Amino acid sequence: GVRIEAEDVVRAVVFGLGSDGTVGSNKNTVKIVGEGTSQFVQGYFVYDSKKSGSVTVSHLRFGPRPIRSTYLVDQAHLVACHHPQFLERLEIVECAAPNATLLLNAPWAPDEVWERLPAEVRAGLVEKRMRLFVIDAYRLAEEVGLGKTLGTVMQAAFFLRSGVLPHDQALAAIKHSIEKSYGKRGDVVVKRNFAAVELAEARLV
Repeated sequence: GVRIEAEDVVRAVVFGLGSDGTVGSNKNTVKIVGEGTSQFVQGYFVYDSKKSGSVTVSHLRFGPRPIRSTYLVDQAHLVACHHPQFLERLEIVECAAPNATLLLNAPWAPDEVWERLPAEVRAGLVEKRMRLFVIDAYRLAEEVGLGKTLGTVMQAAFFLRSGVLPHDQALAAIKHSIEKSYGKRGDVVVKRNFAAVELAEARLV
């Protein structure tokens, strides 16, 4: 059956690992948009333990009316891949719509990214005329003192590239949510997360 979703619904699929903070930050994104704006949101979180190392797939929708889609996102405007090894074995590009954005966390220099992508991923990106953004989220997280959690970095990158909220509103909303989430743990933790958000903007290539 053909499933037509309204043009003004933004759809995203995010691939993460069970332990990396991806699902938590996506649930947080849903909350930020659902509570802090007039938009409606839907999040489905699929845990697939068969695909080596418990892959998590977050299916997110954002739009101006209540969203009651009963199926997973298959024509995403934004696909986020939080680990480069997923490109070899998961159908990352397949779930993207034409002209979509692929957001990739990878430890590669900007000028070597294209060479390192699997051939079929390159072909898919070209065929669908997608935009590719890359960030080294682990290095950034370590730099600001967040250890191995890439949640805040990738959440910021998501907001900056998904167009769900206007740029300034998105950054303000993330920071407000960081204050709410981490305020009790003290100023240092809040500052580290703020730094992660600011650097994410600068480092997205």
